[in-house]
Amino acid sequence: MDKKEYIKRQISRTNKKDYENYVITRIIHGVDDLNVKFITQQYVKRPNGRALADLYFPQMNYFIEIDEGHHLTQMEADKARDADFEDATGVKPKRIDVASKSIEEINQQIDEVITEIKSLITEKKQEERWVDWDLEAEMSPDTWIKKKKIHVNDKVAFRKIVDGCKCMGLNYAGYQRAGANHPFEENTLIWFPKLYPNGVWENEFDESKGLIIERNIESVEKRHAHIRSCLNDNRQRRIVFARVKGMLGDVQYRFRGVFELDKEKTNNEIGLVWTRVSKETRTYDYM
Repeated sequence: MDKKEYIKRQISRTNKKDYENYVITRIIHGVDDLNVKFITQQYVKRPNGRALADLYFPQMNYFIEIDEGHHLTQMEADKARDADFEDATGVKPKRIDVASKSIEEINQQIDEVITEIKSLITEKKQEERWVDWDLEAEMSPDTWIKKKKIHVNDKVAFRKIVDGCKCMGLNYAGYQRAGANHPFEENTLIWFPKLYPNGVWENEFDESKGLIIERNIESVEKRHAHIRSCLNDNRQRRIVFARVKGMLGDVQYRFRGVFELDKEKTNNEIGLVWTRVSKETRTYDYM
């Protein structure tokens, strides 16, 4: 996918939302910079569910919410939502009121947002903290190998399992299994799990607690057998790239951190409990 296709797909997500489409496209055209990445309907986790931000600029960590008519009746809920946004992302979203404002006033709000975004870009460039948006590079293992490490906050996601393996120094074309032995780090598995109910597996991930629960629900006997197998396996450390659906519906493998088996919490009722011990891991060259 190139930038042309990416931008088309992002904008198309707002096609049936008249005011939202107007505001978002005017902002994008106003910023007018193909080195600036934007995301529509950005997922943000909340304590009791999730929220979708109308527009997000990840390079500046800048969120925009577009307040249409229904927001006039849920002001308290919006305040709680903004607080959750701030807890999760470190910033409050910028709100643009389209429900009670004239078109001239709407445009004025949009222009103020554009000015603020451009100012943030200039500030980052002056401080030499700006990185141009490179769609191919952000999902290439070579990018992260050069950096020598990846962190959860980098939001690293690969298109294929083999890309995650390459990032860890293992080059095996066509690799499709859910786990591979780490070529350099002892007792470590490079793991590509589905952290949601999937067939006979009912896995879950709690980001706030840094916990993965791995549970087989096919039968009690198979669950117990899987737990015994993992407890007897010396590979009780896992570098996790979880299978997720990307913002455009494509399959990706997102880095979630380094986890170790918690033997005290693991039991036959709960399943295997993996505790995150680091949000960062080293990357390696592959041959």
